[in-house]
Amino acid sequence: MIKSKLEFKSRVRDGYPGLITFADFIVDGQSLYDLYAKEFDFVSCLGWGSEEFQNESRLILMSKPDFQNGKNSIYICPACADLGCGAVSLFIEKTKDIVTWTCFEGSGKLFGKQFTFHFDKQDYINQIKGTYGFGGFKFPWAE
Repeated sequence: MIKSKLEFKSRVRDGYPGLITFADFIVDGQSLYDLYAKEFDFVSCLGWGSEEFQNESRLILMSKPDFQNGKNSIYICPACADLGCGAVSLFIEKTKDIVTWTCFEGSGKLFGKQFTFHFDKQDYINQIKGTYGFGGFKFPWAE
């Protein structure tokens, strides 16, 4: 099994409802925003919004997934963060030492494509937790 490297990069999206600085997922040096989310005008679910919103325990499997089928979103609508607007989502599995992502879904060109990434569990958790507060603690539409 080949382990992938997960990192985050600060990205800025300027559009409705305002400027959003978010934490972009970088896997093996490649921006997932550039590959999958930018075309649909989604932003990462990490590093922006209220403190409660930024509690991403679901990505480290400490709380329920976003979807009934067990998937979690990683890119979402920047205007409302509602999953009904669409999302790039995946399955996350965790073993003693490895976190595995499989089956990206979004819309358009993503349907029918499958990918699998394996991450060192401790590094993955540290990277996810390191996005807390990346772009501040407010939603762009809040006053």
